[in-house]
Amino acid sequence: MPRETVISRVALADQVVHVLQERILDRVYAPGARLNIDALARELDLSSTPIREALSRLSAKGLVTASSFAGYSVAPVPSRAWFEQLLTYRILTEGWAARALAKRRAPAPIARMRQSLKALERASGGRRARDFIPANKADQAFHEAMLEGAGNAILAEAVRNLHPHLHHARLFAKVPQDITPVKAEHRAILEAIEAGDEDAAERALTAHLQASWHRYDGWTADETG
Repeated sequence: MPRETVISRVALADQVVHVLQERILDRVYAPGARLNIDALARELDLSSTPIREALSRLSAKGLVTASSFAGYSVAPVPSRAWFEQLLTYRILTEGWAARALAKRRAPAPIARMRQSLKALERASGGRRARDFIPANKADQAFHEAMLEGAGNAILAEAVRNLHPHLHHARLFAKVPQDITPVKAEHRAILEAIEAGDEDAAERALTAHLQASWHRYDGWTADETG
């Protein structure tokens, strides 16, 4: 017997995730703000079930925190030190992945990287979440294809579970991004991998991550001091 009700709930939860994530990234809900399930259910004219599901999924992404006493709240923006440590980790892991894929030259992940680059080239930047999310998703897809194509599933999962692109997106309200250089940096990574040049692939990946971080120079995480 078809489970129409279950499918409907999943679709509703997807929509609620989209709405709440956009509001968090746009600072409509400030870091630390309480997210009251009953109030959200009334506002969105829904039952509490898809609200709870959405908040649970946003908690798994690190955008929301859950407490048995206080309920759900918007997670604080990670500190500058956390982002700097994330940069070091990504250079080590993704630099290795770029080398590994350049050596393997596996066609499927390289094709996905090409598709992601095309999507990025069609996208634009901006300060609002609805402006930068398509570019952010294309950027994420590019890196995930490279990680998965490197042939180490544990490494790919470890990076994915940190949700690096989503956490960087939390800074965009303060420092809107010009994605023009990102397109060129991705192109350089892909060209080196397609050419099978391991050293050039690692250099291009490292240069891209460092440049991405420097584009945030001057931001301050007011929430963390």
